[in-house]
Amino acid sequence: MTLGSLVILLSIAWIAFQFWRLRGMAEYSIQYATQYCEKQDLQFLSLARRSTRIASHRGKLDWKIVYQLEFSSSGSDAYIGTMTSFGNSVIEMNLPAYKID
Repeated sequence: MTLGSLVILLSIAWIAFQFWRLRGMAEYSIQYATQYCEKQDLQFLSLARRSTRIASHRGKLDWKIVYQLEFSSSGSDAYIGTMTSFGNSVIEMNLPAYKID
């Protein structure tokens, strides 16, 4: 095995690992958003990724993902907020003002 082959193999393994890690982070974020909506007496509708980038937070370099969170307060309306995660932790939730029944 040549050095070039080894570099290519390690690159493919790193990309596969990062893909797997991003999937795990997305599953955690869906679970977090669902629980957050239940605690706030809201109906969770959907979660979609808006941006993904590598960033630094509190001196740590990791994936920073911004999600678009869609929720409802009465079941007949829909609101869109944002949820930001860094690694496997949610660092920010921004929800617009919504009608309380």
